[in-house]
Amino acid sequence: MMTLRVRTGPRDVERLPVKDHELGESIFGLFAKSLERGLPRPAFLLLREGQVDEVDALPILRLPSPQGHRLLSGLAGRDGVECAALVSPMTVRTGPSTGARAGVVFLEWPDNRWWTAWQPLDDSRRLLGDGPAVRAASEGWPKPGGVGGWFATARRLGLRLRLQPAAPTGDEGEEGEAPVVH
Repeated sequence: MMTLRVRTGPRDVERLPVKDHELGESIFGLFAKSLERGLPRPAFLLLREGQVDEVDALPILRLPSPQGHRLLSGLAGRDGVECAALVSPMTVRTGPSTGARAGVVFLEWPDNRWWTAWQPLDDSRRLLGDGPAVRAASEGWPKPGGVGGWFATARRLGLRLRLQPAAPTGDEGEEGEAPVVH
């Protein structure tokens, strides 16, 4: 059993629109704004009609492969998920043996469409450059390695993830804090 922190709330289509590029740009903008408060923890967003779940992805990303990928796939493959997004600071390969620390947003839909943006981070965790590099399957770009494939994996392996709220412990924190699920 694994304990994950999940926040669930209504999906505001003004903030999280339906169209691919608009949604990706909006999520990247939210990530960029969050950098003002410090480097955010990796998050896995599950967007449904009228609802968004935000999963603390750090414990998942620390799992050995393929466990982490399968867990993300199980989350994405749940009923009603229209789009899954990984939002995280991570290392992006910039050459065969080089990489750069960057802010990354990767979105994927059940039909295997994807959209991604990344922008380098400096040592102070601020974005470098004029804007993110944006790529999308719809523009003919090859899918970046190491991310995505969640919906296809869920279908291929028949993954069905069940989440249950954790028993109250009395230290749930302030209102709006994420509930813990197993």
